[in-house]
Amino acid sequence: MHWLWTPGTSTAQKWLITIFMTVMTGALAPIFWRSFIPTVHWQQTALYLALALTAGAGIWLRQLHEMGHWQPAGPWPGYGRARRWLMALFCSAFVTLMLWFNLAATLPMAYTAATGSHASMQTLAEKKRGSGRHACRYQLKLREVDYLFFEFCMDQEGYEHLPSTPLPARLSLRQGYFGSWVESVRLTTPQQKDEH
Repeated sequence: MHWLWTPGTSTAQKWLITIFMTVMTGALAPIFWRSFIPTVHWQQTALYLALALTAGAGIWLRQLHEMGHWQPAGPWPGYGRARRWLMALFCSAFVTLMLWFNLAATLPMAYTAATGSHASMQTLAEKKRGSGRHACRYQLKLREVDYLFFEFCMDQEGYEHLPSTPLPARLSLRQGYFGSWVESVRLTTPQQKDEH
């Protein structure tokens, strides 16, 4: 695994790199699978856990630094005191966000997919244009879902045939303690039923 670290890297630093890469990789999952909706209470719990883990990681890094097992690389040693504090705050916020993605979305999503029970829910849905140029440009917005990172994608043809007003929708879900994974949405239009 020399592509992750150079020869002579300490064991502690190898652990740091491995943990960091695992957290970063895990945080990518919600980018590709956007149909999971964590419960509000779990989103908050995940935030507290992410903050605690970030604080613990900071203490661990400080101890490793004092014992000579880890040294900051790159331009860090040349920064002044104020800039180091600002960068430390920025890095802490970034790590907290990545940990939150893992704890609020990635791990609960995998758990729900494996152990969640099938359920259905009635709600209202309306079409929504996505901001991206390529990924998920045509979406359904669900009235019951108040989660910033939720996206339910559909094809352009189905999108264009839908009215601009909200429609009754039946969601097919996998549901668990941590949240729900929306598997399909059945819309009821005045003329027909469309399934996406």
